[in-house]
Amino acid sequence: MSISTPATSPEPSVAATNNAAAATQERLKGLFADRLGMRFLEVTPERLRAELDVREELCTVPGVMHGGAIMAFADTLGGVATSLNLPPGAGTTTIESKTNFLAAARTGQTIQGECVPLHRGKQTLVWQTRVTVDDRLVALVTQTQIVLAAKQTPQEVLGALFSEKPLDEQKVLLATLERAGAGLYRAWAANEPDATTKASLLAAAEREDENARTLEDTHRA
Repeated sequence: MSISTPATSPEPSVAATNNAAAATQERLKGLFADRLGMRFLEVTPERLRAELDVREELCTVPGVMHGGAIMAFADTLGGVATSLNLPPGAGTTTIESKTNFLAAARTGQTIQGECVPLHRGKQTLVWQTRVTVDDRLVALVTQTQIVLAAKQTPQEVLGALFSEKPLDEQKVLLATLERAGAGLYRAWAANEPDATTKASLLAAAEREDENARTLEDTHRA
């Protein structure tokens, strides 16, 4: 996987950073990050910072924070960071995560996490999170997030069929669809007991055929 360097962005103001952190905190209220006890300190597309108090219920043995809690803390930072870099309507999920544990975090301490991008591409984003206690490195987490494309509307799906084709091919394709539409109208008419509705369906089929003939004539011209 190639590593890309993100374009330089203007430094956000302190007020904007604080507002984004507060908005993220509110958006995740009642969800896992909130239950975990995370507090977001800085939220930008280029860097996230958060902290979490080590509590007894997060420990693997009395007084020592569970490694899974540390990983969940870092994974949440990477997921939120990715969400700030997604195109409209897209989603994300973690597909790979690697953690190096370097020291223990103990009850009463506060872990801090700083998450920065190593790679931001169209399909995947890679983040590295440093988890520290008082500047002492507790864990280093690297995770890969995949971009889940937004679900297309039927209109977008049809538009995609035409968008990259030359004009002549667009006409041929549309004529084919018009012929298919005419066939559907006639099939519906064949099973329609109401005479008025049947006539309307057959008339619609004729219009579809006429549209197809027009497209075919202009294509041949």
